[in-house]
Amino acid sequence: MTPASFRVRLYPIHFARTFSLQSLGSYDPTASRTRDSFAKAFHYRDAPAALLYARHGAEELEVTAYGPHAADLTELTRACLAQDDQYHDFLTPDTGIQRLHFRQPGLRILRFPWLWDSVISAILQQRIRTVDAMRGWRQIARKWGSPAPLGLTAFPQPSVVAQFPEFELRALDIDHQRAQTLLRFARESRFHATEPTMTFAALRAHLLRQPGIGPWTAETVLGYGAGDIDAAIPGDLHLPHLVCYALAGEPEGSDERMMELLAPFAGHRFRIIRLLYDSGLQRPRK
Repeated sequence: MTPASFRVRLYPIHFARTFSLQSLGSYDPTASRTRDSFAKAFHYRDAPAALLYARHGAEELEVTAYGPHAADLTELTRACLAQDDQYHDFLTPDTGIQRLHFRQPGLRILRFPWLWDSVISAILQQRIRTVDAMRGWRQIARKWGSPAPLGLTAFPQPSVVAQFPEFELRALDIDHQRAQTLLRFARESRFHATEPTMTFAALRAHLLRQPGIGPWTAETVLGYGAGDIDAAIPGDLHLPHLVCYALAGEPEGSDERMMELLAPFAGHRFRIIRLLYDSGLQRPRK
């Protein structure tokens, strides 16, 4: 299995900012990250594969694919990276947001070819602490995943997850509702796959048709997985408070108020969300 690679100009890029949540925690067995690279294992055409994104020179990104279909995977990845995240065109009269954009260089919003992993990651994060979702993801990957290139583990593919007994997931502290959503989505995916090339509209409709997947999960996948720079994430426990405090100085927020404040940034709402999260801003506690 000969690796295949290509280079593309993608400058600037900050790996920690850009690939945040592409690994679910520091001990995610499916991914690894350094200052200048990010590697991710997943199933591609029913076989374990891996992609390595690495800095090449001052302004280029080199992407190397590993696995039995490496050449085809590079073409898919090249197409994903061709999606314009409008990084260099972003301009807003909001001086605070524009300052964040310049002070946090290299935060790119990209499309990735592992949408199955992105959906399952989002399902596992529904209504619980991120640390608990990380543990569930890690345990599933280690128990049922496949050895993959670069010493990583590929998260199990839909045909495997569809066969999980629910009690096995419950034993990993994955509650009934999330377990059922995960299993139903895996069974559906055997017949209607979540393709990396789906348009935003098609992906959103595909996800919202699935029982247990609502706007929070769908928009999370669209932003973090499909690279939709306008994805807005309703129903989040913390995000409305952060947005309302950052944009209006209001310590308490709601979905309705958050969407009102994000409206002037239409077309770039997910970029605003990412900039605010990456800034480390904390609203005052009562």
